[in-house]
Amino acid sequence: MASSAKFLQLYESLPVDAQHALVESSLAPLLDVVSKEKSNRTLASAARMHKRYVSMPSLNLKAKKLEIASLLDELARDHKHSYVKEKSRKEELLAEVIESVIDWLNDIWRVVYEYGTNFSKAHACLLYVSQAVEQIGNARVGCKCSFMNMYISVKIRRSSGKVVKSFHFTGAHNLQRVMLWIWRDLFVVMLADGTKRQKSAIPDMLDDIRAEFCWNALERLLYGGKKPDDDEDDDDFDFDDNIDYDDDYSEDYTDTDGNSDGTACSDARCPCGFHACHWSSKFNDARISLRNLIRTSLISLFATMPSPILFASIGDISEADGTDEDDLCEELLPTLMRIATCSPENFATALHICALHSHTDNINTLLASHSHLLRPRDAPAHQLATIILATQSSYQLNALRIVEKELLDTVHAIRAAVRSAFCHIDVQANKTELTEIMALRLEALGRRGRIDRWVGAVVSPTSETAHPMALAALMMGLPLPPGMEGAMDDADPLGYIDIDIHDPDLDDLREDFRPNLKARLEGWIEAGRTIKGGMSVLLKMYAVIIEIMPFLGAPDIVNEMTGRLSENPSKVFLCDALDALWDFCRQQRRKFARPKNKQKPPYAPNTSQPSSQSSNLSSNSGGVTFIAINSSQSCPGGVVDDVD
Repeated sequence: MASSAKFLQLYESLPVDAQHALVESSLAPLLDVVSKEKSNRTLASAARMHKRYVSMPSLNLKAKKLEIASLLDELARDHKHSYVKEKSRKEELLAEVIESVIDWLNDIWRVVYEYGTNFSKAHACLLYVSQAVEQIGNARVGCKCSFMNMYISVKIRRSSGKVVKSFHFTGAHNLQRVMLWIWRDLFVVMLADGTKRQKSAIPDMLDDIRAEFCWNALERLLYGGKKPDDDEDDDDFDFDDNIDYDDDYSEDYTDTDGNSDGTACSDARCPCGFHACHWSSKFNDARISLRNLIRTSLISLFATMPSPILFASIGDISEADGTDEDDLCEELLPTLMRIATCSPENFATALHICALHSHTDNINTLLASHSHLLRPRDAPAHQLATIILATQSSYQLNALRIVEKELLDTVHAIRAAVRSAFCHIDVQANKTELTEIMALRLEALGRRGRIDRWVGAVVSPTSETAHPMALAALMMGLPLPPGMEGAMDDADPLGYIDIDIHDPDLDDLREDFRPNLKARLEGWIEAGRTIKGGMSVLLKMYAVIIEIMPFLGAPDIVNEMTGRLSENPSKVFLCDALDALWDFCRQQRRKFARPKNKQKPPYAPNTSQPSSQSSNLSSNSGGVTFIAINSSQSCPGGVVDDVD
C-alpha cells in the first residue's frame, strides 16, 4: 500500500479533533520544508476551497435552539397576557417561528446539495427541526387550530435565487415532508461524492430518522417525503409541488430502475417517484444505493418487529430491483418463522403474512404448535389463516375444527358478557318464567308486559351516579374503598380508552372493557361459510347457542335486552354482539323452516320443563314452525335456502 493511501486510511479513522491536531502539528509544518512550487500549489488549492465555502450558510445549531426557545417563551407570555388584554399575537408569533424554521431548512439544503459538506451537522439540524416543530405544536398556548390550519409555502432556492422545488400545504406539522425531501438529497450527495467514512455513517442516520418519525418515514424518504400512493391532488394534505427544473443539472440519463414497474426512464424530467428532476445523472445513479440501504434497514427492523405493513413496504421497494413475491418470501419467511413464537404480536403477524402469500404448510405448523399465543384481537389474522389453510384438502378437516372451536369460544365470551349485564338470568325462577314466555305466541296478550318484567328482574343493578369517593379513587389510580365496589358500573367512565381508537397501546384495555365480539363472531361465521363443509359446523353451533341462550329464539326478548343495554354506553359492544348473534340464529332457523303445506300441527311445550329442554321443542312464530337441530324430531326433508 502506498504511503499516501495508508495515511488517508489512518486519517479517516481518527476523531475530528485528532484530525485537526494532526494537520496543525504534522502536515502544516511540511509546507515550510518542501519546495516553493509544491508549497504554492498546496496554498492555491486551499485558497480555492476557501473561496468556494466562504459564502456557505452557517448551520449554527446552538443559536437556532436559542432563537426557537425565545420565540416559544414569547408565545407562552402572549398566551398569559391574552387572558387580561383579550388580544393575542399568537398567529403572528407562530408565523414568525415557522418562517424561521423554513428559512433554516433552505440553508440546510444549500449546505448539503450545493456545497456538499457538513453532512453530519446538517443531519443533526434536521433532527432538531423535527423536534422544534413538535415543540411548537405542543406548546401550551391554547388550541392547535392555528398550528394545524396555517397555510405554508416553502420554496427551496439555490444561492442564485432560482427555485428548485416548492411546496404548498396546510398545517405546519406537514413540514415533515420537506425535511424528508432534504434528507433524500443529503444522502444521494453523500453516496455520490462523500468519503468512505461519511458513507459508513448513513445507516446510523437512517436509524435516527426511523426513531424520530417511525419506520415508514424511510419509505417516504425514497419518494421525496410523499407516500408511495399519494395523489398529486390529494385534498387531505393539499400538497402542490411546483418544480422548477435546473438547467445546470440537465444532463440526460437512462434510468432502468427508477420506475416501480421496471420500465426504462430516459427523460431527465421523468415524474418517477424514486428520483428528483433537479438531480444530475451522478446523483440519480446514487439513488439505487440509497434504496438498497433503506431496504437493508427495513429488513433489519423486520427481524425484530415484523408487521404485514412492513413486509409489504419491503416488497414495494424490492420490486424496483426486480425481486418478485416468491423471492421476497424466500428471503424473509425463514426469519419470520424463527421469531414467530417469541411473542403474540409476532405470532399473529406470521400467521397474517403466511396467509396473504398462501403458505399453508407454515400456517399449519404455527397453529399446531403455538396457537395458545393467539389473543381475541388476533381473530382477523386467525380467520384469514384458517380460510387459506382449508384451501389445501389435507388441512381442511383441521380448519373445520378450528372454526368450531373458535366459534364456541366466541359464543361463550358473549354468554359471559350477557351474564355480567344480566346477573340474575340463571336464577331458577327467571329461567322458568323465560320458558313460559317462550311458549306464548308473539301476539299473545300479556306477553309484552311479562317480557318487560322478566328483563327488569334479570338485569344487573346499576348506580345512576358515581360515588364521589369512588370517582376520586379512580382518578388517583387507587382501588375502590371497601363497600363501594359496585359504585362504578363502568370501569372506564371517563371514556379514556376511546380517546384514540387507533392507539395500539390501549388495545389490551379495549379487549378487556370493549371487546369487539361482533366482528369476531361475524368473521368466524364467514369463515365457516367459506370453507367447504363449514355449513354443518354452523348448524351445530346454532344448536349450542339456542341451548345455552334460549332467549335468542324470541326476537322481542332480544330487542328488550339490547334496549336496556343501549342505555349504558359501555355496553354498546354487547348490544352489537347480541344483534349479530340473533341475526345468525335467524338465518340458521330459516334453513329448517318447513314448507307451509307440509307443516305439522304446532307442538305446545310443557311450561314446567326446564328451558334447556324447551329449546329442543318446536316453537310457532308467525305461522311457521321452527325445529331446533338437536331436537329428537327429524329435520325437514326440504331445506329452504337462506334468502335475505
